[in-house]
Amino acid sequence: MPDQSSYETVFLGFPIWGMTAPSVIRSLLSQHDLSGKTLVPFIAHGGYGLGNSLAVIAEHALGARLIDGFPNNATRSARRFERSLGGSRASR
Repeated sequence: MPDQSSYETVFLGFPIWGMTAPSVIRSLLSQHDLSGKTLVPFIAHGGYGLGNSLAVIAEHALGARLIDGFPNNATRSARRFERSLGGSRASR
């Protein structure tokens, strides 16, 4: 991971493995101090939901602000994403 000191928000994307975040995500979060950052997880899954992945992120990224994850439902996820960032839908 590049130097994240200048970032306020970190987008964290990964697939669900066995109803949880993969071990590489746990390692990444354990090795980098993300306290004070906002973490925006976008999570792909095979239809079984997020499992305990948000709890895993919270456990390994102490001091970070964690917003709700975005599951792999494109329409609903896009709307939640826009709301969480305080934005509105762009005109098409």
